[in-house]
Amino acid sequence: MKAAGILLCTVWAIAGITSQAAAAPGDLAWFHNLGGYVYSCPAVSGSYVYVGSLDGNVYCLNAATGLEVWSFPTNGNVVSSPAVSGGYVYVGSQSKRVYCLDAATGVLVWSYATHDAVQSSPAVSGGYVYIGSYDNCLYCLDAATGTREWLYSTGGDVYSSPAVSGGCVYVGSVDGKVYCLYADRGGFVWSFQTASYVYASPAVSDGYVYIGSYGSKFYCLDAATGAEVWSIDTAGDVSSSAAVRGPYVYVGDDGGKVYCLDAATGAEVWSYQTGHFVNSSPAVSGEYVYVGSDDNKLYCLDASTGELVWSYETGHDVISSPAVEFGYVYVGSHDNNVYCIEAGAGDLGNWPMFRYDLENTGSTDEPPPWPSAHNLGLYWNMIGCLRASDTPKALADCVVDNGGQYLWWDDATAAGLLQHEVYYYVPGAGYGVLCTSGGDDDHIQPGMGYWLLTYQPGLRLLVPVP
Repeated sequence: MKAAGILLCTVWAIAGITSQAAAAPGDLAWFHNLGGYVYSCPAVSGSYVYVGSLDGNVYCLNAATGLEVWSFPTNGNVVSSPAVSGGYVYVGSQSKRVYCLDAATGVLVWSYATHDAVQSSPAVSGGYVYIGSYDNCLYCLDAATGTREWLYSTGGDVYSSPAVSGGCVYVGSVDGKVYCLYADRGGFVWSFQTASYVYASPAVSDGYVYIGSYGSKFYCLDAATGAEVWSIDTAGDVSSSAAVRGPYVYVGDDGGKVYCLDAATGAEVWSYQTGHFVNSSPAVSGEYVYVGSDDNKLYCLDASTGELVWSYETGHDVISSPAVEFGYVYVGSHDNNVYCIEAGAGDLGNWPMFRYDLENTGSTDEPPPWPSAHNLGLYWNMIGCLRASDTPKALADCVVDNGGQYLWWDDATAAGLLQHEVYYYVPGAGYGVLCTSGGDDDHIQPGMGYWLLTYQPGLRLLVPVP
């Protein structure tokens, strides 16, 4: 168990950031004080971490050092967790607005005014931003302009963050219902009445919706019909949002437990008891589950057994949900700090933002379900997302590097030969090998609208495909 990181590290005289030498899993890399509680869940994209604070600002920090790159004032508490897509940061504020910011500069691109506070976190999909508000409505906004496409009025505040999958958008409401709406027009598909308030956000995977509610219940619903498939009684109310990875669902509750459940049946595989409420939403990366607790700690648990690998103690409640990228875990705390902590041993996986279920999040930057022929999702990496509207661009223009590994290299006779196979995925069509090892990377071109993935762990685009 790690002691409070502030005591372990050498303090730099810059913005409250700390650093320490050669670290082991669970050790602090840096922390940064934001001046207000951090409910918001960090989003990691490229070399930057984006997060909101109750001091009213959205921050961009350098992922390696914690140094502030820019901040943007919203004039309201920022509980919402940023979504980063296509070079833009989308986030809500209690100033009753949804914001789109330039990810590189923090410059306002557009804002949209709702009729009440926005604590819901956005989902970005298909050129649209979906987000809820305390005015009881779910909004669909044009991601480029902020123009409202539609809104749907529920019977209560929408704190829940929507998930988009299969042409539908799913969200919970304080009226106790889970709603399924058509993503393109906001038309009603179905609703399901739970035991009580729904603050949690849904996870959608393989045709099922997983979501918890107050009244100490957790549900699996049929995504097409809303029919209950199974439900379980939990040790406390559920405001934690579930994470789905393969055949398992991970979620926390107000009884202080973290659960691993069989996704098909709801049977408990394991549970781990923390010291207080678990409102944080789990992140699953590599062989580990990372989750915060109101006992002030961030936990790293073995994803298969639930055994404690390490814990890190902050100065206050950890309601923020962790993000994992490049071998580090990023999380906020009610002690006003954002922390960067060494991930579990050998963890090269990624879970870079809130609810980043690799089979669902509703973000245009997500990988689709893994090819069943390989079924090795823990080691796949998405290296780019090519859309039909993109200008043709060879992958050689987008260097991938991690610790000396490269996806391509220059050759005397042919530039940009691949060291690793690259696969494509076209929605509705499935997977295929786009280019084999040793092939010319010039074959990797946009035009169809597909995702690019590689089986080589640890590789990331340093310059995203536009």
